[in-house]
Amino acid sequence: MLPYFLVALLAITMTVATNAAAPQSSKSATPAGAPSSAPQECSVQGMVVKLAGSEPLRNAIVVMLNLDDRAQAASTVHTDSRGQFLLKPIPPGHYRLRVMRAGFVSQAYGQRSVNAAGATMTLAPGQEMKDLLFRLIPAAIISGRVENEDGDPLPWAHVSALHEIYAEGKRTFTSEEMAPTNDRGEYRLFGLRPGRYLISAVFHPGATRAGDTEDDEFGEIVGEKENYVRTYYPGTPDATKAEAITVKAGEEIPSMDFMMRPTAVYRVKGHVTNLLANDNKRSQSVMVFATQRSSGVMNARMAVAQGNIAKQDGSFDLPGVLPGSYTVTAQWYDDGKVHTARQNIDVGNADVEGLQLTIGKGTPIVGHLRWEGKPSMIGDQLMVFAQSTDETVHPGYARVDADGSFTWAEVPDGELRVRVFGQSEDSFVKAARYGSADALADGFTPRAGSGTTLEIIMSSHGALVQGSAVDADGLPAVGAQVVLVPEGLRRERFDLYKTAQTDQRGQFQLRGVAPGDYKLFSWDEVEHGAWEDQDFLKAFESNGEKVTVEEAETKLVNVTTIKTANTEEQKP
Repeated sequence: MLPYFLVALLAITMTVATNAAAPQSSKSATPAGAPSSAPQECSVQGMVVKLAGSEPLRNAIVVMLNLDDRAQAASTVHTDSRGQFLLKPIPPGHYRLRVMRAGFVSQAYGQRSVNAAGATMTLAPGQEMKDLLFRLIPAAIISGRVENEDGDPLPWAHVSALHEIYAEGKRTFTSEEMAPTNDRGEYRLFGLRPGRYLISAVFHPGATRAGDTEDDEFGEIVGEKENYVRTYYPGTPDATKAEAITVKAGEEIPSMDFMMRPTAVYRVKGHVTNLLANDNKRSQSVMVFATQRSSGVMNARMAVAQGNIAKQDGSFDLPGVLPGSYTVTAQWYDDGKVHTARQNIDVGNADVEGLQLTIGKGTPIVGHLRWEGKPSMIGDQLMVFAQSTDETVHPGYARVDADGSFTWAEVPDGELRVRVFGQSEDSFVKAARYGSADALADGFTPRAGSGTTLEIIMSSHGALVQGSAVDADGLPAVGAQVVLVPEGLRRERFDLYKTAQTDQRGQFQLRGVAPGDYKLFSWDEVEHGAWEDQDFLKAFESNGEKVTVEEAETKLVNVTTIKTANTEEQKP
């Protein structure tokens, strides 16, 4: 999974875009043959087939996203019995086009290999783009069997394919597909795209369906000091010792069998005091969970060891915790707000008891956001997000009022980073300070009673970096990834990175660039987010074009694409 705050960002994105686009739903694709309302409108026509045999694929979904106005509803059509589609009418502009169908790897326009990003489609007024051909590759499959230490099958085990990705410059794994085992302990994970995976399984004795546990009436089914824990192929509870499986396009990998056995585990016991709950809300639940710190492999959500609901008296008991470093968090939801208490612990070879967590009001944050230049937003409102620097607590977001003010009534203790969402592509966050702290780069710690405000400055005068990418032969690089990487210490500011894909002419645009020094890179194929990993970038530093921009500046920069794709790889 992505970090919690990114999930929240995506959820808000969809909400804002949907609300903004709702009155314009009539602009989505019209049936084939419908007349264009204006001569400058465009059309896109093509065909979707299977890679092997070129058999037409019916009911493939073709989606076209407007990059110039993301508030516009996406244009969507399905292929007919001949595998053909027509998107019409389409306004001129820049677009991303993607084809999807169950059982196949989705494919973007201009995508030269299964791991490439695809190209931006640039439509001139009145342009009719015809004869596009998408050859879809069958999705991959991993199958196998999960058994216990006696060789007996484990039915209703929860088996996940964890796909390796980059997130803020670090390697991590996120759950991509999940399937339960059947009565024979067999699982089948399908719909997988190419890449590296870990396979993990979670099993609860007495479960009647994947992920469930039997009623707690009889207590622990397995011995008090042993339990089944998340196990990784080929049979280890330690994610760092898991064996990664490399999956190719359309490949079926059988017999990925592994054993789960009861492992020495410990309990974390304690008490939650909820100072905010009155007598009418005593029955409302407080969730308590332990999240592994610095696992080095898994992201925060996958590193959750155990979680349960605190009892009415506030006591909690987290069983099945492996030795390691954890953050124990108690969360209580009330009227749409989350209230949190947390504490770091180390679990050795003994139970941890007497842990005390107190849910209080937290620290209020009052802030103000002002614009330099005319306010420029995607919808009609901005949101300010806060995220703990260790990603274990996410206080959510505050809406910015018309006068620029915003308030978080209660923010948990700890160091936070601030992000703003909702601005247009030409805008950027110029500064954010909490007293003397740089809330963008360094983070800040709220101080109760200090009277300190969070001051944010937005600019609608972001720079524009545009140009062309060519390959080693000087030909336009279609569908290449172009990335603007900040220089120096600003490389830790992931909000400053700008990315785009070249169009059918090898051209690109990077909008809303904050002033400063950068390097411009282009790859014919690269994992998304790899450029945020400084170890990855070291090999390519000499290939980057130096770029310095000022506010509101337009800069033309051409770049030669770095060849990284395997020429023998199966092309879509």
